[in-house]
Amino acid sequence: MTEAELWQAFFAANERVGDSFNSLLSVTFAYLATAYIVGKRLSTFQALVVSFLYAYAAALMTVSCAAFLNRELEFASQLRAMHPDRYFVMSPDMLAAAVVLFALSIPVSLFFMYQIRRSPKLGAGDT
Repeated sequence: MTEAELWQAFFAANERVGDSFNSLLSVTFAYLATAYIVGKRLSTFQALVVSFLYAYAAALMTVSCAAFLNRELEFASQLRAMHPDRYFVMSPDMLAAAVVLFALSIPVSLFFMYQIRRSPKLGAGDT
């Protein structure tokens, strides 16, 4: 692979990470808004279905982020070998930290729904 192709692949992987992260944020915000606005009015079954769908989608997006970050890291290591003087932010530690933070959004959001359902006064109310 030529250097130009490596740079192109690196930035393409970086864009895919951004797309996956934006999708994760959108789904998480939609779930939290749903929990806050109508969480207390959902039946147990409805809350479980919405929570399962959220957890499934968020897990897929987290795995997608991890895969694209890993690919970006591979391209960065090849580019670093060509240009040892260049600094790349992406590192294995950064990848691990990002994936852990993305994955933590799932239990935190599920706990948010649990709190709203347990104590309805925390939600938006009947409006």
